[in-house]
Amino acid sequence: MKLFYLTLLLISLSIPHFTFGEKMSDLIWNNGLYYKKGSITPFDGTITGDINGSFINGKKHGKWTRYYNNGKLFSLSNYYLGLKNGDWFTLNKNGQYVEKGRYLNNLEDGLWIRNFQDGTLNFKGKFINGQKTGVWLGYYYNGQLEYIGSFKNGKKNGIWEYYLSNGTKNNEFSGVYKNGIKISKAL
Repeated sequence: MKLFYLTLLLISLSIPHFTFGEKMSDLIWNNGLYYKKGSITPFDGTITGDINGSFINGKKHGKWTRYYNNGKLFSLSNYYLGLKNGDWFTLNKNGQYVEKGRYLNNLEDGLWIRNFQDGTLNFKGKFINGQKTGVWLGYYYNGQLEYIGSFKNGKKNGIWEYYLSNGTKNNEFSGVYKNGIKISKAL
């Protein structure tokens, strides 16, 4: 029996050991790449724990998940060789969306929605190549409309209406905008 255990020990010592599931705290970030502490080679592999994800040549790659201390999902994100690419969302501790959107080549792209921690809508609008576009809506915590207006090339453009939390129109900020500049008062 001793010979069996000795043989197993010798075999295990002769096989290269691969590390499965480092923790994020085992890595350092330097010049845009992640390295295992004490290494000069960019990290390849996976991390596990409260944060789970993979690296290729020191860059985040693939699906990433992060968890609250109680084990519930906090966020999901996607990367392609270090660039944010794909679905992206965060949840509150009750599992309701706090933020939900998509990235394409590190830029917001498509519909983005942000909610308050209780799950009620804070704002929604669309991005194209990281720039706000089209109609955007913002709300106060009490559900009252805070603003409605359009963006073009990332700048306010057209009629913008702002409201106070009690529903009264805010004429100081309301008006017509062009290239992000207010050019006339509220209508």
